[in-house]
Amino acid sequence: MRVNFDPILVRYLREVKYLQILDHGVPERADALFAKVDTYRRWTGKLDLIVEMYNNIVGTLLPVEKPLLAKRIADCDAAL
Repeated sequence: MRVNFDPILVRYLREVKYLQILDHGVPERADALFAKVDTYRRWTGKLDLIVEMYNNIVGTLLPVEKPLLAKRIADCDAAL
């Protein structure tokens, strides 16, 4: 499992940041989107932690444990 945050949006936000640093004009919509950059960073950070924990749990299950948790893992995978 991995977090699928759009890399184009990441580049876009970075570009807006540098345009603001250089004091170039930035479109109003870009500025409004950039105003939420900290929120996006927090969300992706939290999602990264959740995905890392999930992958760690699923990856370290013993062969004896896998059948016991197969239904729950399948439900999580389907929900995600």
